[in-house]
Amino acid sequence: MADLQCRGSAVPEKSTPPNDFNDLTGLRALGFKDDRYVIELDIHSTHHNVMGAVHGGVICTLLDAAMARAFLQPADAPQRQGATLEMKVNFLRGVVDGTLTAYGQLINSTRRTAFVEGWVENQAGQLVAKGAATLMLFENPNRK
Repeated sequence: MADLQCRGSAVPEKSTPPNDFNDLTGLRALGFKDDRYVIELDIHSTHHNVMGAVHGGVICTLLDAAMARAFLQPADAPQRQGATLEMKVNFLRGVVDGTLTAYGQLINSTRRTAFVEGWVENQAGQLVAKGAATLMLFENPNRK
């Protein structure tokens, strides 16, 4: 198969797919800092939209990952399984390069759902986006 063209530079086709979504996107999960889950991403041209800024989907991905992990991977309990039911994002500032840091925080949870909030900052610590989501906890198949 031919090389893919991406903003004027050739991107060779990979013979094997990346082993997970974090590898594909470049997300670095740093874990909990205080009560917030932290994820970083170094921006590359592959994260840009056609106008040369970071694509909104990349920012949504950062937020979703940080917010979901704040609930699904608690520091003081076993990992849970679940999914995002809905998510709202406000984009506040454009970004072209540098490192983005996303923070996710659990606000409230019930037996089956959780409400989480998050935000993304640029390398200078400026707010890039804010988000909120409702998550659903999957039933534990091993529970009797």
